[in-house]
Amino acid sequence: MKIECPNCGAELCARTSDFQSATLRRIYSVCRECGFKARAELEILHSLSPSSRPRADVTLEVRPATMLRGAVNARTTTANMGAQ
Repeated sequence: MKIECPNCGAELCARTSDFQSATLRRIYSVCRECGFKARAELEILHSLSPSSRPRADVTLEVRPATMLRGAVNARTTTANMGAQ
């Protein structure tokens, strides 16, 4: 995952991160080009598909992506077309 520096556009480098919860990490970053330092948060907001090994202490709403709905999706479409 690449995050650009809001000042110079170079890539920010993650220096450290702190555990906040099972779905949230706090990330401290620095830009090697201009010296900008920032704190960001990465949060898992919802699931695209149910987990095969859910944790009892984590509850995430399942919101399937459009391409994952139904029996045909982007991965199976190409494979199925070649079989016809």
